[in-house]
Amino acid sequence: MLHGAGADAADFAEACLAGATEFLEASCPQALVGHRLRTALELSSDPLRETTASTPRKQPLALDSGNLQELVFSAIDRTRGTDLHVAVLVIMLGDSDSALEARLEEHLQAALGDYQDLERISFTRGRVHLTRDDDGQYVIVVGELTRIHDAAKLGRTLQEHVSAQRSGSGLSGSGLCIGIATSPEDGKDATALLSAAHEAARHAREDGPGSLHFRNSSTNQWVFERLTLERSLERAVENEELRVFYQPKVDINTRRVVGMEALVRWQHPELGMVSPAQFIPLAEESGQIVPIGAWVLEEACRQCKAWVDAGYEPIRMAVNLSPVQFRQPDLLQVITQTLQRTQLEPSLLELEVTESMLMQDLHQTIDTLRRLKAAGIYLSIDDFGTGYSSLSYLKGFPIDALKIDRSFVRDITQNSDDAAIATSIILLGQNLNLKVIAEGVETESQLSFLRILQCDQIQGYLFSPPVPAAEVEGFLERA
Repeated sequence: MLHGAGADAADFAEACLAGATEFLEASCPQALVGHRLRTALELSSDPLRETTASTPRKQPLALDSGNLQELVFSAIDRTRGTDLHVAVLVIMLGDSDSALEARLEEHLQAALGDYQDLERISFTRGRVHLTRDDDGQYVIVVGELTRIHDAAKLGRTLQEHVSAQRSGSGLSGSGLCIGIATSPEDGKDATALLSAAHEAARHAREDGPGSLHFRNSSTNQWVFERLTLERSLERAVENEELRVFYQPKVDINTRRVVGMEALVRWQHPELGMVSPAQFIPLAEESGQIVPIGAWVLEEACRQCKAWVDAGYEPIRMAVNLSPVQFRQPDLLQVITQTLQRTQLEPSLLELEVTESMLMQDLHQTIDTLRRLKAAGIYLSIDDFGTGYSSLSYLKGFPIDALKIDRSFVRDITQNSDDAAIATSIILLGQNLNLKVIAEGVETESQLSFLRILQCDQIQGYLFSPPVPAAEVEGFLERA
């Protein structure tokens, strides 16, 4: 019957529920940001942008007397077979400046010395070397770089440091022109990489004092677009450009709203609504996700309490935790203090954590989850089915719900593999006494399929996209 012309989604779902997925073929039918946020943002800013006023001054980084070619060769050799990079920064003076030239080495050593504690340098796993080439130009070699654009951050930090020192002496401008080349992109051996870095430095000097240039023009454009967006994100917090939208979670049988998920959005003054896929990874890498996440948590709790106070039926508010947030030692304190300030009942707060995130450090994960659970908070695993977790570990997590990843819902009525996975997750949830929520439900056929499988809740555009709080109130019911 499943392969006949009359087979439909209901037939397919019934078969899946009965355990027939093993025999099915793949061709089966188809607000405001307050002072607290700004303060938190300042305290958690990128290590490369911290000033000497906020951290104890380190010893100046000594000038490396080793052979430059050998330094670069060794750095490249350590990255072979990895996803890491080596960056070479060549520093030139943009114009004749005897005062700057006389103290340049001192300025560079001091600036790099502030960051030579490698535990504070999140962008590299290797060492940072300051040396000179045969022509007397200063060269910085950064080993085992995790992200190319952080080489540009380092370059900007050097320019800003020198500029600040000169301003304090009554002089203007930094006068530094910096060329950057990275391996393996610009060269897989020391000679090629150094040549590329010097070429980039010449381009930077042509652009004038204070310029910074990558050897590869496409890299140059991509990096500076990224850095511009990152700086805009910092201003977005200050300028109150972030918004919290809400997407309803709906009981699959009654279609009543039983919960909300809080989702942050960025209304850029020039670019319009910036996709979370663009700025969330950026916020995670820069560390801004911690204060932004704290603000979203506060806004969501405040809004949930406001709905309760307005006489609406109490519903649970779900907030996503990023991996960075989840590993913060003061996570429980931040959450409990937020609940106290907003006077929201802990049972009305749901925290969503991804499956892959939970598998990073099982001992710490279980301890953190137990502490949150003891505080009365509802816990769910987001994107379930994508993290390859062991079921033996799953039973040890003190969780309340599983969310089926949207990638399995999208083709659930068309793809036997997706149907099998969704069926297994729902049955698993039922056997472990966990609620199961399907994300990304967009069609009535998907809804019908999930209803037959006895999924508990759905979330998706079929019912509502994420919307501002005022538009959500039409879905809520009076108590």
